[in-house]
Amino acid sequence: MSQSITIRDLPAEILHIIAQNLDAFGLIRLRRTCRDFRESIPSPTHRELIDAERTEFGFQNDLYACRDCLKLRPRAKFGDNMVKKKKAKFGYDAVNRWCVDCGINPRPGTNRYTAGNHIRILGETLVICMRCRKLRAAVLEEGTWLHDCQTCRYARATEERDAYERARREMIQLRVEQAERRARRRELWGSVPDSDTLLPPSPTSSELFLEMLQAEFSHDWADQL
Repeated sequence: MSQSITIRDLPAEILHIIAQNLDAFGLIRLRRTCRDFRESIPSPTHRELIDAERTEFGFQNDLYACRDCLKLRPRAKFGDNMVKKKKAKFGYDAVNRWCVDCGINPRPGTNRYTAGNHIRILGETLVICMRCRKLRAAVLEEGTWLHDCQTCRYARATEERDAYERARREMIQLRVEQAERRARRRELWGSVPDSDTLLPPSPTSSELFLEMLQAEFSHDWADQL
């Protein structure tokens, strides 16, 4: 009884001859069939990927070649400026195109995107946030794109509002304490001048409370010696 022979049973030399006669898509499909082929059959070259993106299949599926990861990737994986004009499919600089993922995580020795850079993808402006270092939707304020993402910008706005509210409450408390200080001086000295600097300050309620805490701390510390 004869045994059926599969492509995996072919000698390596024949497999390499087959691979040499396949286009980029054929190589990709063949390498995906099994682990052995993925390890033994070389991946398509960058030049082959450039040729593949210009085929009918490449146009139908809106595929583009990345020079860094050496993959055919969909249009949405590239910044708008990476697929237009000189870096379009038939552009003279298409060989220097890289995808967003490779731009954010560059290979050693390459200069790609950095924190604060804005990247337009399918018309949407994104930013590599200066605070969280993630690629997220950018914020436009007064005609200027900020270097923080929407998430961090809104968080910062909340922090700023909270800081303003704290400062406002502290100012109110300060005025209350100033009024309390003037009232104490009136009790001690009668009429009080408009300037607080002419008389030594009398302790306010918050100052008295702080002195009490300091006294308790000093007493507890002395007990430990």
